[in-house]
Amino acid sequence: MLSDERRKQIFDYIRRKASVTTKELENQFEVSGSTIRRDLNYLASKKLIIKTHKGAILNVPQAETSFYTNYNYMTLEKKEIAKKAMNFIRDGDFISLSGGTTCYFLAKEIVASNLAELTILTNSLNVAMLIIDSNKYFQVIVSGGIPKKGSYECVGQITISAIRNFNIDKYFVGVNGVSISGDISFTFMDEAAIAQEINKNSKETYVISDHSKFGKSNMVKFAKLDEVTGIITDSQIPEDVKRLYLEKGANII
Repeated sequence: MLSDERRKQIFDYIRRKASVTTKELENQFEVSGSTIRRDLNYLASKKLIIKTHKGAILNVPQAETSFYTNYNYMTLEKKEIAKKAMNFIRDGDFISLSGGTTCYFLAKEIVASNLAELTILTNSLNVAMLIIDSNKYFQVIVSGGIPKKGSYECVGQITISAIRNFNIDKYFVGVNGVSISGDISFTFMDEAAIAQEINKNSKETYVISDHSKFGKSNMVKFAKLDEVTGIITDSQIPEDVKRLYLEKGANII
């Protein structure tokens, strides 16, 4: 495993557990103590965690997120996923894009494409600004609400109330976990609430998730596998993992 991918997985693990020991991380990731200490030093330098005598704790709210830190993780996989997702977008569609870096890569593909007529609803300030600043003349609808520091996603009742006004063709949503039990999940309740509302108002929902999210379960359930149209992932997903999800009825793209 590359160091960048391992550090991302270590950070995700700490974010779920809130507090960990170095020994626990050694066992979980099957690497040496010196490697774990280097990884923790790196995450601490980014102010995502706080090192303790025996391990580390989550640095809240800095860890809450990490758009610009996450942006540089698994970029090839995110680009691949974004290109796959483009196969499902047509001129004239009314689509919705969630926050998160994978959706940001999808937004970059959209503005670089030959598409000429789209309506795009998003609760992500980053996604909205990328599209508005492009040479495209898409109609962009920003949901409004309370923007979260770090993730630049709008959340809260204002956001939910705005979403209820729309009938959306296709929703592309980045998530934090896709468990083998069938739950698609988020780390934070406020982000999950937005995703649940958009899913209810969309004809089709596509989860966009790199292979590292499979087998993971986070605190807040967003949907079951059979409640979304498909899961768009990268080619690095192991065949045995893919087969398990297909047997559960998931549409893995």
